[in-house]
Amino acid sequence: MRIALVALVVFAVVGGSAAAATKRPWLWQCEQIGLGTAKDTCYERLLLEDIDRSGDPATELPKIDRRAKAAGTSLYANCHMYMHVVGREWARQHHLTLERLQSVVPESNDPGCSAGFGMGLVMGLGPQIVKTGGKSALRTCDRLPTRMRQFTCVHSLGHALMRGYHESLFLAVGACKRLGKAAAPDCAQGAFHDYWIALRGADESTIPMHAVSSPRKLCADPDYSAFAVQCWYRYWIEQVPGPYVQSAKDVLRLCAGLTGGARVGCIAGAEKAAPNATPEVQARMCTRLDAADGLACLRGVANQAYAGEPRRERAFFAVCGRMARGARAGCDAWFGQTFNVLENGRFRCPRGTDHAACVVGAHRWLQPLVTFS
Repeated sequence: MRIALVALVVFAVVGGSAAAATKRPWLWQCEQIGLGTAKDTCYERLLLEDIDRSGDPATELPKIDRRAKAAGTSLYANCHMYMHVVGREWARQHHLTLERLQSVVPESNDPGCSAGFGMGLVMGLGPQIVKTGGKSALRTCDRLPTRMRQFTCVHSLGHALMRGYHESLFLAVGACKRLGKAAAPDCAQGAFHDYWIALRGADESTIPMHAVSSPRKLCADPDYSAFAVQCWYRYWIEQVPGPYVQSAKDVLRLCAGLTGGARVGCIAGAEKAAPNATPEVQARMCTRLDAADGLACLRGVANQAYAGEPRRERAFFAVCGRMARGARAGCDAWFGQTFNVLENGRFRCPRGTDHAACVVGAHRWLQPLVTFS
């Protein structure tokens, strides 16, 4: 288990006076390691210890989100992936069952630490989930109290099915299809995401047998072409090193020659992969594309960063007025839908731009998202 590998390193770095520690950001000792995997393992180990001390992941994870954001270190940016490992390990150590899952899912919509931990819990239940093809877990997802947590849970089902089926994409996507049209699109996104992760053996995954490394080939396969958007969406962010994306021209270059859902997913995913880009910078790229490509591009904008900040959410709609003609109403509708997901049905569309389109989108908040976060 990776969490246990660097205990001695952590012990050595933690040493120092208590007075000095109070002046440093939370979990500062892991930042001092600077050794890649060892640093990651340090964070995973200490985060797991923090959760175990609290005794209640559901209420502790929202606190961890706040501490990680306030630390001003690399922790929050990587916390989602750290928590995949921590969530799986916590589930194993505490013998988590599907029946108990709802009681330990973090009471937070935060897409960082909380969402990552929730996904790790579900992924850790993979062997239990495959017994019913995900149907028993879907019932748990549907009972979660917010739309964002429901979406995250269904996305996690795709990951869990991949792990439970030993990274067989065919079996996992087939199981997602059988969950019905309300869950299949977001479940499939999780399955394809796990495939791209597994292709490089990351996140404690197993490299698939007979793997197809080209999304242009895989996503056009008749077994998967109906999910071409989901297939492409997470491809670029799982490339190491990632693609060069600094402008709209870079996005178009990466997706040249693609059409239909493949083009939508490729553009959304390529724009999402722009390194260190804020939502404003991402949206600015989208305004420099034609209507169809611009709307695809918006699907990769990380507007979930504004969850719980209604003023910033409403102000963000100004970007829609700068989109290509023919894309403005679609822009308002997409942000209306996704911000309403983040606010669990309580979002109020701003006046100006296309208020009616925003309202139409907001009414879709319970529908599959296909791409998000």
